[in-house]
Amino acid sequence: MNRLPTLALLLASLITCPADWQVIASREMGALPKGATVRESELDHSGTTARLTAVLFSSKSYALRVVDSSSPGQTKLASSLADSGCVAGVNGGYFHSDFRPVGLVIADGKEIHPFEKAKLLAGVLTWNGSRMEIVRSSKFSRSADIRQAIQCGPMLVEEGHPTAGLNSERAARRTIIATDGRGHWAMIYLTSVTLADAARILTTPAALGDWTPSSALNLDGGSSSGLWAAASPEAVSLAEFGHVRNYIGIVPR
Repeated sequence: MNRLPTLALLLASLITCPADWQVIASREMGALPKGATVRESELDHSGTTARLTAVLFSSKSYALRVVDSSSPGQTKLASSLADSGCVAGVNGGYFHSDFRPVGLVIADGKEIHPFEKAKLLAGVLTWNGSRMEIVRSSKFSRSADIRQAIQCGPMLVEEGHPTAGLNSERAARRTIIATDGRGHWAMIYLTSVTLADAARILTTPAALGDWTPSSALNLDGGSSSGLWAAASPEAVSLAEFGHVRNYIGIVPR
């Protein structure tokens, strides 16, 4: 049997297919209490670059807090999180033009907005006082012990792999929450990329240091994207362009 045509096609595909995302530089930007850190990674894909900034923390040392803005359209991410006792955080879920939340929002045990069924609202981030997790909306069950929750989407990573069918055309700034399912968590700010590329970046070795996510949930992005951390020796602040309705923060346990 002549295998030369098959071999030639294989070699051609290896030459023409671009390499996936790779980390080309990384640095620690600051430290937080209880072992949390702020890490920045620069990645490249065929000449296109992206910058990932992440607050890395353990759910054994930190609790989740959803901060609902008392004055939507007036407060800012950094001041709202600091005033709520958080040491770091990012913007939260989607909202309407009049700042009404989209999807489930629970803050300190109070339901601000109910659960919604919508394709975009694919996952729910929850905290029940002892455990933090990301749950598929289709598998979510409302219980009285949930103290904090944000429903958003789409899911970017599931079972350690990029979610199929993510948009690969529209680029925007991204905000993401991710976990390896073993206590490692990251609140992430990504410079302008598509959802499909965001998922591939998250599963790139060393993008988040020595672990990769088993689950990752996309939060509100674009002009809403922002990240703040009261890190030492210097605070890290990537400010949102506009005002947002709610925020996700962490407080030491």
